[in-house]
Amino acid sequence: MDNDKLRKIIRTVPDWPKPGVNFFDICSIVEEPAAFAWTVNRLAVACGAHDTSAIVSPDARGFLWGSAIAFSTKLPMHLARKPGKLPGEVVTQKYDYEYSSGSISLQAGSALSGKRVMIIDDVLATGGTALAIVDLLTSHFGVPAEDIHLGAVINLPFLGGATKLKERGIQITSLLDYHE
Repeated sequence: MDNDKLRKIIRTVPDWPKPGVNFFDICSIVEEPAAFAWTVNRLAVACGAHDTSAIVSPDARGFLWGSAIAFSTKLPMHLARKPGKLPGEVVTQKYDYEYSSGSISLQAGSALSGKRVMIIDDVLATGGTALAIVDLLTSHFGVPAEDIHLGAVINLPFLGGATKLKERGIQITSLLDYHE
């Protein structure tokens, strides 16, 4: 497997979820075990290079990669979920993304302070979800920006998320960049 083969596996769904948008369907990756394993391995290597000590993955597609990478690297994984989906005390951050706005929560007692964190997600687009997680990590858990790294299977740099994250001092690893 390599980037060109992976790019050929990913289905593009035109005009979804709204006209003019090309949706890059990562389901085609998880349907191909060799492709999924390759992406997990590549992002696990990035965790090692960053000296990661904890993984945070957002609802819901990020869980696919985050769980597999946490298992592969033997690192703890913390779930960033939509409000009302986590038990106990939570901290929540509101954000805007491509088509709407939302909120993301982490359990307030998550052992993230003093950790080097890798946020693992399927796609980096406008960066709304990732920036909300960064805000939670920095403000509620005291994780400095230089200790946060984002790993994504796909980056859509034309939507500005990578630029916003880099401006905040967040390092990014993406396996594929789409320039459309």
